[in-house]
Amino acid sequence: MKSLLLSFVALFFILHPSANATEFKCKVAKKLDDERQYTDEQLSKGNFSALIEEKGSEAFVSRCSHSPSDEKVTCDRYKVDKIAFDEHIKSKKFYVFRSQFDIQLFSNLSFIENNGRGGISYGKCHLTSP
Repeated sequence: MKSLLLSFVALFFILHPSANATEFKCKVAKKLDDERQYTDEQLSKGNFSALIEEKGSEAFVSRCSHSPSDEKVTCDRYKVDKIAFDEHIKSKKFYVFRSQFDIQLFSNLSFIENNGRGGISYGKCHLTSP
């Protein structure tokens, strides 16, 4: 029941942006590019994730991974240039033009990141705020 309620709340925030900040943390479950599909060990070691922050018509997305030189998870944060909502499949797509990537968030809280250079990542998100 709690899971169903959280899914409903998340769907509400995907469909109806508000003045309140909404944040989704997304953990990468699969990652592949034209050279390889990352193994579970590589995914665990890389600690890949994405963060979607949205407030009204403004949004930011971050791509995060473990940085061996810093010995911690670091994130690159980008201002979203365009947000598109697909009424048919109930998803939101966040475009970052300069970096040529996008993240698509679906109503069931799954996501796909297209990094713009031939690689994709996907997994599940969870609503962390409001």
